[in-house]
Parts: sequence; structure tokens; C-alpha cells
Amino acid sequence: MLEVKDYSKQELADLLYPHTRNPQSRLKQIWREVTGCPDLVQVLNSLHWNPHSHRYTRRQVAAIKEMLCLD
Repeated sequence: MLEVKDYSKQELADLLYPHTRNPQSRLKQIWREVTGCPDLVQVLNSLHWNPHSHRYTRRQVAAIKEMLCLD
């Protein structure tokens, strides 16, 4: 279960894709998931998402969790 709190991108990727061996591959997977959902990108942008930031805020994590149906 994904706890709604601030995460570094690497922490979130590690939680979501624990079976992927390479940490860079995990980051790429979460990037593809997020950018592959235009509605999620729109919501994240409204939450002041900076794609170059190294962190997701609690509100951004909540949006990711809801829109990607993670639990």
C-alpha cells in the first residue's frame, strides 16, 4: 500500500517497481506511467509539478495514486 506523503522520485519508483533490478529503469517506468496519462499530467501541472524536480509532494503522490489506481 502506498502511503500518501512526500517521496523522492527514486523512493517512489522503488516502491512501485520493486522487481525491476536497475534503479534507472524504475525511474523510467514511473516516468512512462505518469507521462502516458495526459489527465494525470494535467492534474500534476495544476499542483505545480516540475518534471525536473527530484521529489513528489504529498498532493502529487495522492494524484498519482488515484489516477494510476495504486493501492
